Amino acid sequence: MRHKTIMCVAGETSGDMHAARVIEALRFKNKKLIIFGMGGPLMKKAGMDVRHDLTRHALIGFWEVLKHYPAIKGLFKECEGWLWKEKPELLVLVDFPGFNLRLAESAHRLGVPVCYYIAPKVWAWNEKRVGTMKKVIQKLLVIFPFEKTFFRNKGIKAVYVGNPLIEEMDLRAVNREAVLRKNGISASAFPLISAMPGSRRGEIEKIFPLYLEASRILRKTFPDAAFVIPKPQGLEFNNYKGLTPGDSFFFVEAPAYDLRKVCDAAWVKSGTSTLETALLKVPMVVVYKVAALTGFLAKRFIKIQNVSLVNLLADRTVVKELLQEKADLKNLLEETLALLENKTVRMNQIKAFEKIRKNISKPPHASVNVAKEILALLNSK
Repeated sequence: MRHKTIMCVAGETSGDMHAARVIEALRFKNKKLIIFGMGGPLMKKAGMDVRHDLTRHALIGFWEVLKHYPAIKGLFKECEGWLWKEKPELLVLVDFPGFNLRLAESAHRLGVPVCYYIAPKVWAWNEKRVGTMKKVIQKLLVIFPFEKTFFRNKGIKAVYVGNPLIEEMDLRAVNREAVLRKNGISASAFPLISAMPGSRRGEIEKIFPLYLEASRILRKTFPDAAFVIPKPQGLEFNNYKGLTPGDSFFFVEAPAYDLRKVCDAAWVKSGTSTLETALLKVPMVVVYKVAALTGFLAKRFIKIQNVSLVNLLADRTVVKELLQEKADLKNLLEETLALLENKTVRMNQIKAFEKIRKNISKPPHASVNVAKEILALLNSK
């Protein structure tokens, strides 16, 4: 009898990180499992046969995906081929909904059960996907408490497994001077700002020029200001264009949690990094810019008032969101100064962050919980 086989697909840096933890937990419980598919370097390190690094194709928005459609279509056909030829006992999909929901449909037609971890954000936009999810997903594993209620109200049996960031991040306090010294940053640096323009090249092209311009203006008021960029794996320094020797930017390998903990404020691209920053209790401004067409379509289809995870989890506007045309120099500097100089603004954010952290801390060990759910589905086949 052949060993049981799981095909897994995860795209983007965060998906690679979350999936890698699950693969480690699966292999700890059953070393004979065969796990293959598309993912990233962390999944490979965890023991998966990564046949294509899908994290290198992380794209944002409608226009960006359209431009790269032939390459994406080729990767999709490759995944379909594996489903057809190798007939895995289970398909595990992690986030990456534009690609993975279509793959789930293909698996359903072939009779391969699907476990989906980190649900598509249909509560924010494109709710019509719910019908497809209900039809093709056998088990949906969600990472936010409110998602369990949302999906169950739609007739999908969702299981809340806890949030993976709680186990992936070291949230203990650190000594500021020691951390700065370790990273070659002067103890007098103020403000120290975590500048996070995203993990995709397209995001950096849109957002980093704004960060760079704002940093230069800010240093006129604060000559000792310094800016930290946690550089995602796979990106190079030349992706951050326009830097000169006079700019006070420090690059560190992401996720750089200890250094981010001691920052006075953060400029954060909307996404998982906003929740990371909240868990680190660093006051922030959320910034996001995409291609004009993508922005136009997003305004028509997104049905929620706030888009950042922090505001969604708080169920109110805790952090300012500078999106598209609002993401300009004037607004970014204004909001940054408020975080640095207004104690009330800072403390309101920090108190909200503490409440969010408490709310998503249970149940602990998300990856172990996910592995248990996957194995239960696999063994029930």
